[in-house]
Amino acid sequence: MASIACMSTHALRLASSRRSNELRSSSAVAVKGRSKSIRPGVCFATGKNPFGDMGAMFEQVKKAQQIVQVEAVKVQKELAETEFDGYDPEELVKVVLTGNQEPRSTEITEEAMEKGAEELGNLLTLAYKDAHSKSTQAMKDRMKELAAKVGLPPGMGGQ
Repeated sequence: MASIACMSTHALRLASSRRSNELRSSSAVAVKGRSKSIRPGVCFATGKNPFGDMGAMFEQVKKAQQIVQVEAVKVQKELAETEFDGYDPEELVKVVLTGNQEPRSTEITEEAMEKGAEELGNLLTLAYKDAHSKSTQAMKDRMKELAAKVGLPPGMGGQ
């Protein structure tokens, strides 16, 4: 029984150039004494694509991309509507940011005002960093959930 293998277009061209007497052209191969015409990227033994149904795989990828786009828009809207409070360690200043880091409000207590301009600036910075940290962590968590929902492996969800 003769062994028949699948050959890519490149392999056929290579075989053709090396053994031009044996293979009359890059699109014909002798199999058991008869010439059989083959198409590039098609296994001449089975007549099928040796790489499987790539079209179906591409359709699955397209569908996954559409799902991700729709879900990402939902996540962005949800985060834009969510507010995150940030405080300094003494809770004298409160800063409110949205999930996409848009400032909403700032509250300063009388006690914070009495600390002076420099200290007040430091308290504001700490409160802003706290709110920002909470906001970005929420975004990362939502992206991890989205990645898991669409079946991406761990580490590929924008972590």
